[in-house]
Amino acid sequence: MSTFPFPLKYFEKNIVFAQDGTVTAYYELAGYTYDYLTVDDKLSLHGKLEAFYWNMNADIHTLMIPVSEDLEEKKLFMKQSLVSELLQPGEDHIQASLKHLKEKELNQYRFFIGIKLKETQVSGLSFFREMSYAWRDFKRYLLNSSGTDFPEILEEELLAYQIQEETIFSRLNGFLSVKRLKTSELEWLIRRGFYRGIGDPPGRYQWKPKAVSVEVKGKKAIRPTRDILTLTEGRFDASGGRQLVVEQFVSGKPRLGYMAFLTISHIPDKAPVPGTEWLYSLVKLPFPVEASVRTETIEYRKALSQVQNKKKELKAEDEHAAESGEDTSFHILNSRQEALELENNLRVDKFPLLQTSIVLCVSARSKDELQLRIQLIKDLYSEMMVQIEIPYGDQWRGFNEFLPGSKRYITDYVHHMDPTASAAGMLGAVRQLGDGQGFFIGMSKNLPVFFEHDRGPKDKKLSTTASAAFIGSLGAGKSLGANLLAYQALLKGSKVLIFDPKDERGHWPQMLPELAPITNTITLRSGIADRGKLDPLMGAKSQQEKFAAAETAKRILQFLARAADGTYEAIVLGKVVDQVIKAEKPSMTMVIEVLMEGVQKLPEKRQDSLEEMIDVLSYLATSGQGQLLFGDGTQEAIDLSKPLTILQIEDLQLPEESQTDFGRMGIALLMAISDFSRRFSNQSSDQFKMVVFDESWRLAKVREGRAILEELVRTGRSKNSAIYLISQNAKDMLGEEIRSNLGCRFVFRCRDNKEAEAACHILGIEVNETNIEKVRNLPTGTCLMSDLEKRVNELEICIMEDRLLEAFDTRPGSKKLHIETKTMKV
Repeated sequence: MSTFPFPLKYFEKNIVFAQDGTVTAYYELAGYTYDYLTVDDKLSLHGKLEAFYWNMNADIHTLMIPVSEDLEEKKLFMKQSLVSELLQPGEDHIQASLKHLKEKELNQYRFFIGIKLKETQVSGLSFFREMSYAWRDFKRYLLNSSGTDFPEILEEELLAYQIQEETIFSRLNGFLSVKRLKTSELEWLIRRGFYRGIGDPPGRYQWKPKAVSVEVKGKKAIRPTRDILTLTEGRFDASGGRQLVVEQFVSGKPRLGYMAFLTISHIPDKAPVPGTEWLYSLVKLPFPVEASVRTETIEYRKALSQVQNKKKELKAEDEHAAESGEDTSFHILNSRQEALELENNLRVDKFPLLQTSIVLCVSARSKDELQLRIQLIKDLYSEMMVQIEIPYGDQWRGFNEFLPGSKRYITDYVHHMDPTASAAGMLGAVRQLGDGQGFFIGMSKNLPVFFEHDRGPKDKKLSTTASAAFIGSLGAGKSLGANLLAYQALLKGSKVLIFDPKDERGHWPQMLPELAPITNTITLRSGIADRGKLDPLMGAKSQQEKFAAAETAKRILQFLARAADGTYEAIVLGKVVDQVIKAEKPSMTMVIEVLMEGVQKLPEKRQDSLEEMIDVLSYLATSGQGQLLFGDGTQEAIDLSKPLTILQIEDLQLPEESQTDFGRMGIALLMAISDFSRRFSNQSSDQFKMVVFDESWRLAKVREGRAILEELVRTGRSKNSAIYLISQNAKDMLGEEIRSNLGCRFVFRCRDNKEAEAACHILGIEVNETNIEKVRNLPTGTCLMSDLEKRVNELEICIMEDRLLEAFDTRPGSKKLHIETKTMKV
């Protein structure tokens, strides 16, 4: 194994001092999403990275580091949000999710950038004194370079580097979004490498490298101690040649970790952008991979001179072959052509050349697992025409290349790349989806997705709606996803109202016993038993509710009586409703009774039209579904006090947009539902409320239905409520009022081409052939999710409890089958 001194000497804040005298400032790059962006957006991100590589004019060290998900933190957050009434089923639900996640290797990626600072000079001395100081301090320089001692760092040197770092930080943020690293983060970056394949390193509380204040030739300085070497624990074995094995004692027991360092030996010169994201591609693998990329900038003129010299060498080889009577090899001819193209490009664009080396690291807990992961990396890159090598005997060198502040140790795989090619790796691109905390709802390939139902309204940075849409064809899984989110909302104490026109949720209290005490299931039929349950005048308590109820009653009565606004009949109806609402037990039947009593007192010429209107309303009040709207004050209003209310309206007939007479009663019922939903949403804003509209396409196809949806989705944020729309038709959601007020969108499989195009619009992704085909061929239970940050990616809905999966199954006949099976088990 190669032996050389530990490359780091000291670090303070984000500035690292190396044994060879170099000084590097480190920053963390903010991650950004990349999948499903438009080509223009991808090129814009690439352009920022290209400008960074083009203009920094410094040696750059970038790191891509995986960080394991803290499942205990997720568990604690979920448990704290559980409501006491559902504590046990909530804990069981959390445990089932975590059991599933613990079987996977879950990581997020962080990105770091190191910028080598220019060497500072001792200031404040005359020229002769500077020469004298440098000569007298030559021994210090030798000790520093050789790493045999820990010489001092002058305070004025440290100050000069800090001033230089300020400039670098400002320039960096002109291209990218970065923040300075903390001392604790640098400690973690160093120490974590010694625990690869084992786990996270044990933490140290507020540790930082020690330094002693001293005075050197009249100048204040600090002298680093050797305690930085305490970060380098572990016993290594490099005898395998192409792997490293580290042994650590964890919880008093020895554990082994296996790691291998790979280099990229070839990247195609003319790889398309976007299309060959050689760094971002690693994020998609189901196991963590680290990357260390080092670039040294060759200024344009120097680069041009080097290319011209290389051309001369190739020409000489070509001429030598001709003199020998041999054909020129293809390698020489190809190299001459590439050199000529590069020279022309340099003359035109005047870009710097970047001497780039790329080292990858993969780790595992066993040798076999390590070899499998190496092969998967090779397979991934072979599709991109990128070649991978595992340099024999250089594994320890590769290990040290990942240390912040170290130098390039593997020098056999250096590429001369232009800024465009270096930026094509898309440093900083990540796959993120969901809220990062909340309940587990599924997997986005190898990424777990957590969902917090009320984050939109309460997040100060977002301050947006929590409403969502679930769109897809029959059997694609949209109801399954919405049901899971509704159940999880109940676990954390939210109130949920579900409009269930197909009776797909009435069995929940039977199949999920924990829901029985908190559920009010209401099935509205055309009979005397359900009379008045949708009467807008019944159940209104506060003055505000009474005012809203009166307005709804006026609209319903005018609509059913065909009394246009401003007509005499409409004015009379309005006055009567205003009178009735003040009664102790107001009802729609009382409105008819007051009309009957007062009609004889009206002028004779008005009596006929009003009597006709009364006859129509009286007939509707006592027949069919009309009975739901006309209570007589003796019935009880629908109870909204329980956490879960399931409202089922059988045979709700709604007309098409062009039909004016058919289905008028259905539209009138929608108006009552509107008032009912409003009353539910207007409850105390301290408690999050969710209204789920299944088959919302039925509502959206008529003007009155769209008005309900638009009002609820628009006012949701201020009322701490959300509306969840479940629809087969993406086109129903394209109204700007609805679409602009949706927080999350879940698009499942849409078979129709036009529907898939509409789904792309809803998601906010480019309508192209690739995305349309993706939407049309999504597997059942998998959707494209757009979260609150408008990030889009695939999501596979995961329900880890069989009993929930059975309860939420909406396939024809499944409810009866599951109930019978449950009964047999009992």
